[in-house]
Amino acid sequence: YDLDLPDNAAEQGRALLASWQAQQRPVWVAASTHEGEEAIALDAHQRLLQRFGQALLILVPRHPQRFEAVARLCEQQHPSFARRSQRTPVSADTPVVLGDTLGELPVFYAAASLALVGGSLVPGIGGHNLLEPAGLGRALLTGTHLTGGWAQIAAEFRDRGALRQVSDADALAEALIRAFDDPAACAAAGRAAAEQVQAQAGALARSLALASDLLNQPAQ
Repeated sequence: YDLDLPDNAAEQGRALLASWQAQQRPVWVAASTHEGEEAIALDAHQRLLQRFGQALLILVPRHPQRFEAVARLCEQQHPSFARRSQRTPVSADTPVVLGDTLGELPVFYAAASLALVGGSLVPGIGGHNLLEPAGLGRALLTGTHLTGGWAQIAAEFRDRGALRQVSDADALAEALIRAFDDPAACAAAGRAAAEQVQAQAGALARSLALASDLLNQPAQ
């Protein structure tokens, strides 16, 4: 693995929560979502709110050109949602923040207790970057439609108890409720995720060292 996270992401995450007065709220993020995945996340969040009325979802679509469509979807289910791009005030009753900005995803991860990484709840995409939230010590959720390297990496996180896979809105809601019912276990999963990243870090340096060794070998 290798990743480059902002040094102050954790600090910025805490500051964001403070600005929203959400330090004591159950907060989760659904990130890098594609068409069909936002509806699943919003449905699961609606069910989560029945158990945790102050729960907050940060919803971050993968592609900026879909921000407006996802905003309309949010408004249908949660009319009091906030748009990050408009700096809409977030109150104790705001159920959803739409992360319709660029460059803030690490901060959103840092503000949440656990992260659903999209591109995995619907077929044909194969998954997205699990390492960013893991590196920030966040418990991980994904769908079951993972392929290639992300499938392998997800299996490694799952073996450490850092990741849970869900297949639909019912399973996602169940996983969220379980996580917020047991904050200690959720935090432990986040620590396991960070430990896995640390254990596998340095891929770039090792690759460069190997390339250097090969280039410095005498010609045959």
